[in-house]
Amino acid sequence: MKKIKFYAAGLLLMILANACEKKLESYLGKNDIYFNDAARLPAFSGDAIKDSTIMSFSLAKNTDSIVNMIIKTTGTVSDQDRLYKLAIDPASTAVAGKHFDFLPTTFSIKKNKLQDTVKIRFRRTADMQLQNFTLFFNLEANENFATEMRDKVINTTTGQKLSFIKYRWFINDIIKKPARWLDGYFGTFTRKKLSLIAQVLGVEPSYIDTSISVAEMTAFGKFMQRYLNEQKAAGNTIYEDDGSEMIMGVSVQ
Repeated sequence: MKKIKFYAAGLLLMILANACEKKLESYLGKNDIYFNDAARLPAFSGDAIKDSTIMSFSLAKNTDSIVNMIIKTTGTVSDQDRLYKLAIDPASTAVAGKHFDFLPTTFSIKKNKLQDTVKIRFRRTADMQLQNFTLFFNLEANENFATEMRDKVINTTTGQKLSFIKYRWFINDIIKKPARWLDGYFGTFTRKKLSLIAQVLGVEPSYIDTSISVAEMTAFGKFMQRYLNEQKAAGNTIYEDDGSEMIMGVSVQ
């Protein structure tokens, strides 16, 4: 009985020794690459997971805007930079050098990293006031990365999907009436009047959209009407684009 136990113990030691000598095989396949906004987990309740973004200048004072687009990969890090292929879809209507620029122009996952941040500068141009422009990006497979992780269904009834390898930007400068704009204080909404209010009072148009109070609107409206009156008395009547005299609302006359 003792001999059997010795034989069994010896056999177990031999198996363990052979197992230790064999190296574990590492994964040799390509890693997947994807747009982080579509594949990430929600950061909080109600956080929107998306594969598209609307870039609107309508309530902005700046003439251009730099945005970040995060690209991620599956698998393990590498000790070398790995180029990936980010292509502009031919269906895009935005024009490089006119409506947008890349910062930089080449793309790679840096060594010891699993993600990259692509910077895009959108330029505010006059034609954006008349139409929407689109900029669609496609991630394509290359020698470093696969694109087998393509999409996920987010609505089983309609079949709606989020794409992991296509991201869409919709760009415009089509003006909208700020949500908190009240005609009684500011009068009929026009793009020119909103721009003048922002210039004279030093406020962001977006503030009138989201944060202004009724008390502030009363004060702003009265100040602006006084300003318009002073300009008219000085022989510099301010007109709307349609030729009518600019005035504020009836509540501040």
